[in-house]
Amino acid sequence: MKTTVIERRAELLRLYTGLPWQSARRRVEAAAPGSLLIPQPDADQLLLEARVMAALAWRRITTLHPWGIEYVDPRSDRLLIRFEAAPVEQREPDETQALDLAAVLLPRVDEYGDVKGAPGARTHIEGGQVVLRVPDTSASVTLLGLDPDEWLRAVDVQDRQMSTYGMAPCHRELPAQWHPAERPYRRPGRRGTAMSAWLTSGLLRRVGLIRTLGVPLAVTGWLGHHEPDGGEHWVIDPTFTEGHGASGHRQLMALLAAPGWGLPVTILDDHCNCHLPPGYSDQCTTITAGLAGRPGVLEVRTIQRRGDRLKWIQEHRPTIYAAQQQLALSVPAWVDRWLKRGGSPSPDVPVDAVTSLR
Repeated sequence: MKTTVIERRAELLRLYTGLPWQSARRRVEAAAPGSLLIPQPDADQLLLEARVMAALAWRRITTLHPWGIEYVDPRSDRLLIRFEAAPVEQREPDETQALDLAAVLLPRVDEYGDVKGAPGARTHIEGGQVVLRVPDTSASVTLLGLDPDEWLRAVDVQDRQMSTYGMAPCHRELPAQWHPAERPYRRPGRRGTAMSAWLTSGLLRRVGLIRTLGVPLAVTGWLGHHEPDGGEHWVIDPTFTEGHGASGHRQLMALLAAPGWGLPVTILDDHCNCHLPPGYSDQCTTITAGLAGRPGVLEVRTIQRRGDRLKWIQEHRPTIYAAQQQLALSVPAWVDRWLKRGGSPSPDVPVDAVTSLR
């Protein structure tokens, strides 16, 4: 059981980001007491992260971790994302992390002038790491776990492949500035992506929370529609097993909205089917909206595999299932007590530990 302020802050940071324990502890030790360990960055950084999250929301390869992300390391001025080394199931030669990421992240313009990928993103190799940057800004996302040489080859392969579809690589034609087709995205004004960047960036910075549901099987996400206020309505559907039923998905939402750690959201609707026996609906849905005039809605459809559906997975994918079982993150009892008290000090949680979460 973690008892010191540093240990408890490190444990929370690990739950939210997936950071290894020692890395989380070092982050806490280096931070000022009471400081935010998952800060909200500036507008340019938010927008880049939001576009990266949109590109990753529906992976085309099979991964163990949610969206193929082992952990994230969120800083005030940048974000580091550690990806799995390789897909858990590789049916085709082009099913690699580098090839898939190069295809969805780098901006390319089609014959109609529409940009696919993350507008403005430019790739660099810095200190042996793959880094995405945006011209004329300080925004950056570091893609850890990728071999630089493999990444460069993947970019070349995908550029050639996309050219056969009539798409031109913005990042290659103008590597140090915005392509004319990207310029409408440079000052997005009231575009939904910019208005809801706090939501998608915030979700990416807290990707570890998905693993608190239980054994992660898969997760996808997509933009459902735009709300009347112009914000985006995002849907994610984490599929898991060996979870905690209703307490599990409600715990997830409580963590997602926890003061100082989560996002400024409130629950609009919550529909739970955990009381139904296996064979009926395995999906529970929670819809949240932003507070304080923040446009954006997040719909979380948690899907729990039980009964025959779980048995099929265990029998037909035993190796993958065994690996996934090692990924679940359990929520300590002291965190549950803190959540139930809404962040108020309590006798069994040290006051310093609680106030430092705010």
